[in-house]
Amino acid sequence: MRIIHCVSSLQVGGAEKCVKNLVSRQKDKGLDVSVLSFGNKNDAFQQSIETENVDVVNVNGNIILRLFKLIIVLLKYSSIHIHSPAVIKAFAPIFPLLLFKNVIYTIHGEVEPPISFLRGSHKIASIYLDKIFAVSEPIKAGIFQRYGWHSSIVEVVKNGVEVAEAPHRVGHGEKLNLCTVSRLVPLKNIEQLIVNFAAKKVHEFSHLHVYGNGPELEKLTTLTERLAMSPFVTFHGAVLDEKSIYEDKDLLLINSTTEGLPMSLLEAMARGIPALSTDVGDIGAVINSGENGYIYDRNDMNTWLKHLNNLNGERKELKEMGEKAYRFITNNYSIDSVSMLYESYYS
Repeated sequence: MRIIHCVSSLQVGGAEKCVKNLVSRQKDKGLDVSVLSFGNKNDAFQQSIETENVDVVNVNGNIILRLFKLIIVLLKYSSIHIHSPAVIKAFAPIFPLLLFKNVIYTIHGEVEPPISFLRGSHKIASIYLDKIFAVSEPIKAGIFQRYGWHSSIVEVVKNGVEVAEAPHRVGHGEKLNLCTVSRLVPLKNIEQLIVNFAAKKVHEFSHLHVYGNGPELEKLTTLTERLAMSPFVTFHGAVLDEKSIYEDKDLLLINSTTEGLPMSLLEAMARGIPALSTDVGDIGAVINSGENGYIYDRNDMNTWLKHLNNLNGERKELKEMGEKAYRFITNNYSIDSVSMLYESYYS
């Protein structure tokens, strides 16, 4: 059995992080696993994956060369695991080859990438796909509108993360260390976080750490300077080492307007760090508000502030929330159980 995971790139993102976790675990278990990427060799996760002694095949160049290389590569594998709508499009011209392969498709995002022919390529894909997964119930529910597929053919599989040996100690510092970990794009709504961080004087009892790059970076740094928040907000850029991101953090902030199930949420909780998040996507299925974190409605920044004030004043509650978050992820989102489910469909 030879398995190849196929992605549009290995830049920082939820689907890419899921692939990184999967191939690492599958390699540890002795499976013959590789990655096919349409991105560049310098993509953020490529070096990280290659250090696990996992082969990464980059497919680029003109369309004829790409298709020729795809055929040569895919012929070597029995199971092909697709993780991107863009890959479905790229595979459309060679779909007859895929009829003779075991092809699995995991849909990670609620929002389509801005590329053409997605619906048409997914119609072709319905001919050769053997199994379709979605990483959340909302994504599964939107399958018909997106591709014309009945949701009954889609199975929900949870994203998996590495779980720490024990929960981190949170809430022991004089000030809270808050963090947000995401690509800096409008739907993450980081601008609103920074504005309210200043206007509601959250900076008086906390420091905000922003991890990630993206088209909004310059806008957000300029806003931070204009609000005189630079001493209280630190932009770290894209950081791949999860340990360095979460080792001294007390609370994860998610203020997205739309989500599937963010990997940053699972990663933080897997270390005993609770989250304060908008109630979007499948987040409400993970955060039991008031137990292992808090959720609030989009744009309800008064409730956001109330929860922050409560956690700052009740550090014991923050610690207990973190421990409950850790237990929940351990029991429900371990990469081991997710990998085992996928392995049952490989051949």
